[in-house]
Amino acid sequence: MSQLRKQLRLIMPRLSKQANKLRDTEARSRWMKLKQITMSPKSLTQACAFYGWSMDAYTKWGTRLRKEPRLEKLHSKSRKPHRSPTRTKPKKEKKVLQIRRADPSLGPERISFDLRNIFEILVPPSTVYAILKRGKVVSQKLAEKLTKKHLKRYRRPLPGYLQMDFKYVPYKINNEQLYQLSCVDHHSSWRLVRIYGEKSNLSVINFLKELINVCPFPIIELQTDNDAAFTDKFTSGYGVSGEHLFDQWCAKYKINHRLIPVGVKELNGKVENTHKQDDREFYAKGPYKSFENIKLNVQGYNQRWNTTRRTRALGWLSPEETIIAAYIKAAAYLMYFKPINANPPVEIPRPVKIKTRKKSTAVEKYLQFLEWDTKNKNQAIAWLPMMSQNFSLFAPAVTGSTRRSGWPALETTGTLPMPR
Repeated sequence: MSQLRKQLRLIMPRLSKQANKLRDTEARSRWMKLKQITMSPKSLTQACAFYGWSMDAYTKWGTRLRKEPRLEKLHSKSRKPHRSPTRTKPKKEKKVLQIRRADPSLGPERISFDLRNIFEILVPPSTVYAILKRGKVVSQKLAEKLTKKHLKRYRRPLPGYLQMDFKYVPYKINNEQLYQLSCVDHHSSWRLVRIYGEKSNLSVINFLKELINVCPFPIIELQTDNDAAFTDKFTSGYGVSGEHLFDQWCAKYKINHRLIPVGVKELNGKVENTHKQDDREFYAKGPYKSFENIKLNVQGYNQRWNTTRRTRALGWLSPEETIIAAYIKAAAYLMYFKPINANPPVEIPRPVKIKTRKKSTAVEKYLQFLEWDTKNKNQAIAWLPMMSQNFSLFAPAVTGSTRRSGWPALETTGTLPMPR
């Protein structure tokens, strides 16, 4: 019997009472294996093979327990390195946490973008996420895993297609329910957001009047749901009558009013998604004291959204920059503009293969002169007897071809016979 096994047999009776308090499943499993192999009457090699443990594993954990007879020694040790020379410096970590605490809605990619463009600090998004995780400022609600289905994005090729919808302000101000009316462009994410005290046709018309004045591009289409403030589809008795104030306003400015099907909010998903962003980036900083206060703050928030809020979906451009880029591309396309290359590539001409013609026989040259028809050889040959004297020189050459085609052989001194 090995010396390690003898010593473990003396230690184990004292530790058996403490073994019931082990909560770690791996440590409990190791204790059971050690105890079974140590107390087995079989040899050490046979016992290890019988209980499915290697000799190396028994020696490793048995030695740990022999040096310090405490069950805590059966827990797995941390594999974390004692020092990390490539870890981000504390100054950068402090800056990352400072930006995140100032605006909790910012994610790793936007923080990395701001650090690079504002502070000239290069920190990859993956490193920013690791810093946020160490600082325990990552919200589990915001860290929802997105599938490939959710990551598909669709954008119109040009600005002018807007989605509009109402939103309830998450909290009441002076015991009054307020309403947010907003529209968003499908291409550039340009927005107009305003707060109203009531959800009515008058609020919508006031919003549309302001929209026409401040919108930086011509409006082609307005897409809404079937709310009574947008349509009389369910109140007129016979569908859309065209007499609703919203429809009259759209007809006046030659704007197409598009209604989504009932119960399918996903088709208005662009504006619905911006409402979620409003909860994170604007309303989370409240509550606001009065109606005038929240009204002014919404206008400032809307201005920042259109001018300074850059996202990866827009290629790290703001909505206004995206509009400018879209119209530059459209103008270049219409003018057939091609960018001038300062150093255009030199095209090396490929060597042209000169097709060498086979030397034509005298008969072939003659037939080409007569515009020989390969599909109707008999018709062309019918003219040959008229050239009897001149053609007698070519008789040997014609003889072979006429034999193949079924014609009688020619005599060297005679003329071509007519076909029978």
